[in-house]
Amino acid sequence: MAKYPNPMLVKASRTYDVIEAANALGRTPATIRHWIKDGLEVMASRKPYLILGQSIRDYIRAKSASRKRPLAQDEIYCFSCKAGRKPHAMSVTLSAQNSKTRRISGICQTCGTSICRIISAKDEPRFFQVFAFKRNRARRA
Repeated sequence: MAKYPNPMLVKASRTYDVIEAANALGRTPATIRHWIKDGLEVMASRKPYLILGQSIRDYIRAKSASRKRPLAQDEIYCFSCKAGRKPHAMSVTLSAQNSKTRRISGICQTCGTSICRIISAKDEPRFFQVFAFKRNRARRA
């Protein structure tokens, strides 16, 4: 299951109580209560608390956007450093994920762990100008 649900599962013009919001999003009421403590806006003038559908959508989108880490053209994401890093000697390998995407892999020059980035096949020529590619040889049995 994704970290944050699809915000389009709730109707923007409707109000939800905690249980209705949980059912609409496929989460538990405890999760919705946690979101309220974390900053989800509610109409708290009386109980049960009511939550605007648009507030739920905005909260989910904001949390999802806060997790994104934009990378520069010459960076690959390092899971150990939790940041975009340049590969050692700008040397990477390229392997096909499927017909539309490719995986660029290398070694982080900061911590020495493996790093990877998924790119679109149509953007491949742009990355050939930045990185020194090594051939990814298929293993033979």
